[in-house]
Amino acid sequence: MNTLSPPALALRLALAATLAASGYIHAQLYIDGYRLVHVIGPLFLLQASTAFAAAALLLLAAPLLLRIAAAVIAVCTLAGFAASRTTGLFGFSENGLRPTPQALLSLIAEALTLLILVAWQPALAAAAEPVEGLVPSTGHRRLHDVLWLLLPVAVVAGLFWYGRVHTPDYETSLFGNRGTDAQLLKAQLGSALLGLALIQLLLGLWIYGRLPALRAAPHPVHTTHRLIGLTAFLLSLPIARHCITAYGVQFTDSRVALHSLTGCFLYGAFVAKVIVVRHRRWPGWALPLAGGTLVTAIALIWYVAPFWYLNGFQAPGL
Repeated sequence: MNTLSPPALALRLALAATLAASGYIHAQLYIDGYRLVHVIGPLFLLQASTAFAAAALLLLAAPLLLRIAAAVIAVCTLAGFAASRTTGLFGFSENGLRPTPQALLSLIAEALTLLILVAWQPALAAAAEPVEGLVPSTGHRRLHDVLWLLLPVAVVAGLFWYGRVHTPDYETSLFGNRGTDAQLLKAQLGSALLGLALIQLLLGLWIYGRLPALRAAPHPVHTTHRLIGLTAFLLSLPIARHCITAYGVQFTDSRVALHSLTGCFLYGAFVAKVIVVRHRRWPGWALPLAGGTLVTAIALIWYVAPFWYLNGFQAPGL
């Protein structure tokens, strides 16, 4: 296993910092008014989202593909800045270093991003250390595990942020259905999602030998478990897209707030489960805990939304 050199770690953290700074500037500008500008608003949101995502991933590793992505983000941002000050960009134009000081700070962040990327290989070669890898010490393994755990947190925070700054579009369709028709369809799909989650739970208990009436789970049970999990995830995506696009994250009452927060948490829990599955160093209880948390989140969302809707807009305790 290769050693992670101090220069490699420093370059990774510096690159993550410049990307995060650029993303923060564009996110703040989006919130402050650019979201109302045709085409430019969504582009600012896209820039912020990709920059934050790349910065979060750089905390874990810095493969060539991710460094190329960082370069593309910086170059496209600089190109958009130049176009908006010269020929105009989608009918939008700005003057000089306005808005102040965000324009100048953004230029500095993108320039530093490209400078770090240009200096990457020479700096590592001069240090005579490998580009990537981890020290096989307990301290470094623990640090690496903590950084992995930041990814689910970033997913939850990103969804929450987008849901709060996004302007709700109540006419958003779900497979061509709008209004009450979309709500009914979401309630039906959400109920199907809960059914798949419960099947996942039963299969997981079987795999872990918690169903004493059944013998050890054969290999097809493991395969079925994974396929149902993938199906449930894919089924959740159109529901989640409609919810966050049509309503965003709202706190109008306790039921809505619980639904919004659990919806954001759900995808963080999913990412956490994937991380635990792919990294075998975690304790034996980590995977059942992640899976159980995921099923609990799905059940809670079903109770405060699909069940509430299908039960005549009421649910005990809400």
